[in-house]
Amino acid sequence: MAAKNITFKKKRPINRTTAATICIIAAAVLVAAAVIAVLHGRSDGNKDSENKSWQFTVPDGFANVSDIKSLNETMAVFPDAKTGKKGLMTLGGEITEKAEHNDFTVCSDQWRSYRYIADSPRSEYPLLVDAESGTVTNRQYHGVTSPERVPCWSDAGKHLAWTDGKGYAGEIKRNELPLQPGLYPVASSLAESAKWGYVGAELKLEIPLNYDAAKDFGSGVAAVRQGEKWGYINESGVTVIPFDFESVSELDAMSGNTAFTFRNGVAPVKKNGLYGVVNTTGETVVGFEFAAILPGDGGVFIAKYDGKWGILTVDKKYLEQTTEPATEQTTDGGATLAAGRYLVKTAGSVLNMRAEAAAGSSVVGKIPNGTDVTVVSAVQGWAYIDYNGLKGWVSADYLIEVVEATTVQTVQIQTTTQKAYNFATGQKSS
Repeated sequence: MAAKNITFKKKRPINRTTAATICIIAAAVLVAAAVIAVLHGRSDGNKDSENKSWQFTVPDGFANVSDIKSLNETMAVFPDAKTGKKGLMTLGGEITEKAEHNDFTVCSDQWRSYRYIADSPRSEYPLLVDAESGTVTNRQYHGVTSPERVPCWSDAGKHLAWTDGKGYAGEIKRNELPLQPGLYPVASSLAESAKWGYVGAELKLEIPLNYDAAKDFGSGVAAVRQGEKWGYINESGVTVIPFDFESVSELDAMSGNTAFTFRNGVAPVKKNGLYGVVNTTGETVVGFEFAAILPGDGGVFIAKYDGKWGILTVDKKYLEQTTEPATEQTTDGGATLAAGRYLVKTAGSVLNMRAEAAAGSSVVGKIPNGTDVTVVSAVQGWAYIDYNGLKGWVSADYLIEVVEATTVQTVQIQTTTQKAYNFATGQKSS
């Protein structure tokens, strides 16, 4: 086939005026697009800011901290990034003990009784930590690191039994283990493969041994594990939050396979390697975009975000109603309580026990509604109480005095007139 000659027509050149006009129009379009993008971005930012359920800030004192961990969900341990020495801070991020110690750990000399211990250059022996103030004392600890025996549920005997290193050590009698009203996690044995459930104050099994691990109740729900996933159940044993969450062991100072307890109706959880915060129905309050979130209190958490450690604050509207009054005045006009026995009376939630007589003080314990406590001393609006060996301050507005019942006996003495004499009233009756 013969090749054809192809002739290209020469295009007419664009004059300078037309070219300039096109450039001006194009530039205007680009500028307009940029302005629209900026305004759109600002609009989205304002929307996010308005709808965001949380805030994250980096306090000045966090500049040299790293790898913060929870110590039994009571306080936090942090190492100094330069020296590697460790210190303590509250769950709200307030440093209470400088990073001058080698390590911190938790010991238990009896079931559910904890001792916080510091390995410190100040002593050749372990030193006790004051859990209320979060400071290291000069008192040495020479006790055991774990209880010699703990309660386990005997499925064979259908009762709660003492269990030691050798196994079954006898049935537990009610007077041997006085428990306050509530539910307590127990295992079937001391083995790692043991199953877990919950017993009540009467030492009866209230929730069956269906779980591979179980934690304390908080805000009406408790963390339980099936396989490698954690979920949450209510006090009836019904699963209210599915088993979707991973262990938070990397944030636990004792490196245990664990999950965090609910406080104020929210809890930090881990999913797909990231942390968020959920409420007691499983709804996400803080999205899963954090590298770490430790247990908090009052909606305030130590957290790691965008490579930095700081404080995560959840909007109070996402928290459950607290049991503390708006002010520190008592309902009777400010009178202080007398020492003695009292009952905790709330709307059904727990009462916070605090380190000091102030609403902003750190929480050192949670007391269930209906609990019998002993008031040791009191100031206006606050009472210093003893609860199961744990001492701290609670709002006096939620304590009702226990009036000891007085039994009046009527003794009848036969006389010649056959009338009874009442020793309580001093009156005779026919």
